[in-house]
Amino acid sequence: MKNKNLLFIAILFLLLSFTKIKAQTVYVTESGKKYHAKNCSIAKTGKKGMELSAAKKAGYEACKSCKAEDLKTETDKPKEVKPKK
Repeated sequence: MKNKNLLFIAILFLLLSFTKIKAQTVYVTESGKKYHAKNCSIAKTGKKGMELSAAKKAGYEACKSCKAEDLKTETDKPKEVKPKK
């Protein structure tokens, strides 16, 4: 019984380690309406990190200066369509 539990935990760990969870962090300021990349010169102080998808849902738009519009969430990426044979 103990060996089965260890095996289950090992398999679960391997499955979770192969799962690719990727959340892109962007930065917003209290008074701003744009989200920024970490190194943006416009948002130097008072910035707070949040997930890109949450920033978009909150109504923030991409900063044109730091090219934050190049950041993509997993849902923004086009899905690959395989042709039928």
